[in-house]
Amino acid sequence: MTIKVKANMKKFLGFITVCLCFSICFAENIHQTQIDNAEENFKRDNFSKTIEIYESLIKIEKVNNPYIFYNLSNAYYRNGNIGKAILNIEKALRLAPRDREIRNNADYLNAVAEHVRQKNFSDIFLQYFSLNEITVVSVAFVILLFAVLSLFIIKRKPILKKTMIVLVVFLIICIPLFALKVYNEIVLKEAVVLYTSDVRSGPSENDTDIFTIPAGKVVSVIVKSGDWNNIKVRYGNESLTGWIENKAIGNING
Repeated sequence: MTIKVKANMKKFLGFITVCLCFSICFAENIHQTQIDNAEENFKRDNFSKTIEIYESLIKIEKVNNPYIFYNLSNAYYRNGNIGKAILNIEKALRLAPRDREIRNNADYLNAVAEHVRQKNFSDIFLQYFSLNEITVVSVAFVILLFAVLSLFIIKRKPILKKTMIVLVVFLIICIPLFALKVYNEIVLKEAVVLYTSDVRSGPSENDTDIFTIPAGKVVSVIVKSGDWNNIKVRYGNESLTGWIENKAIGNING
């Protein structure tokens, strides 16, 4: 009786494994079919359809792939929408910061929009590493440190003590970098202006226009109030603040 139950359990687990593998492969095939369809439409200069497919992959299928954002950015640019082109290339850049084609396109689009970011040393260093990468490295060092500490408590070998010191040094470097990356990409809310818009003195259409901001400009969102966002933007050495409608900007963070 026991042998039969174990055999049935193995068959059941095998069936579940096959189903899971089939589901994963099926999902990948669905996505690949959509991607192939989008690429074919792009080649035919049907950019509106290309955009529709990629937006569906991102918003409905929840695909979070830098090259999907990269391709979507190209489609928006070819369709004449510089704001959404920059929004999507910025998202791609955060996921794959060292990819040469993504970085070249980001530089090109920002040049077209005449947008130059002010960066300090930490920003320049951190732009080559994604948040996921820094998170994984930091977690790996923490796990290694606890593992080595456990071994040291048991065996008390000098080499384990030296290893712990090295790991602590790396953690001292990684943790501030992780904190900076989290601040830059999660705490600091950045957005891209989707089309040329008037920035007002308050969160209402009745408030005075104080300046006009072009499409493609990257701004910092200070606070949201109803259908309006209080933003800050730099023009050279000058920092300007004002209110802009939610629909006029696209958040890079989410």
